[in-house]
Amino acid sequence: MVSVRRRRAQKSSVRKVSRKSKDKFRKVSNFGNPVIAAHWDQKLTLSQNYAKLGLKYKLGRKAGGSEKKVKIIKPIKVDDDGEDLDGAQDLDMDEEEDELKRPEDDPNFDPYDPANILEGTAKIIKDKDGKTEKIIFGTKKLNKDKDEEEEDKEEEDSQIEKTNMIIEQLEARSHKAKKERKMNEFDMEFLNRLNAKYGDDYEAMKWDKKLNPFQLSPGDLKKRFRSWCKQNQSEEYEEEDSVYADALDS
Repeated sequence: MVSVRRRRAQKSSVRKVSRKSKDKFRKVSNFGNPVIAAHWDQKLTLSQNYAKLGLKYKLGRKAGGSEKKVKIIKPIKVDDDGEDLDGAQDLDMDEEEDELKRPEDDPNFDPYDPANILEGTAKIIKDKDGKTEKIIFGTKKLNKDKDEEEEDKEEEDSQIEKTNMIIEQLEARSHKAKKERKMNEFDMEFLNRLNAKYGDDYEAMKWDKKLNPFQLSPGDLKKRFRSWCKQNQSEEYEEEDSVYADALDS
């Protein structure tokens, strides 16, 4: 038999939050900027999206959200004479002889030169008794194929162009003049009454329960009167302009 608590939970209007609805809550959907909203990818993290847009999420160090490119270096098996044991197994035998030439085929090639040993690997020099005399660490950088380098460069160039385009759109939007917010008629009438009775005495306005029913503080009233003064001045200028225009028409 179902317990009273479970029966009550089934009748409740508040449903249990499922995993699917939780995922929807995590998504960023409220964008204040239409340019960012148009180029936002929900599959990427916040920092990845900012990097794609040419922006920086944090001024400090990265705390995650970015993938590091890991280079995999295959170890080279070398015998006592310094020759590669693997040979040219990975190379295609149908290629031309010029492509099969390796630096190791050069008679002046020194296998124990750090510049000829891959970075991250080392070679050990031993004496006749098998004791280690010296360990030489490599300094040679792993070079990519030309095709891979060209592809990476094309991807970087396209990403830079896209990022520059987004930044230009954001800069163009930032130069637009901000729309001034106007006070409504209720606030204007409310401040007109206070100004008519108290003038600039904000401390006295604070204690008037009839004209200041919301008990606004002196600081809050001062801010409201600043915008009230600006709006009154702009309205006066508009009236003067209209009178001047009517005089010219007549």
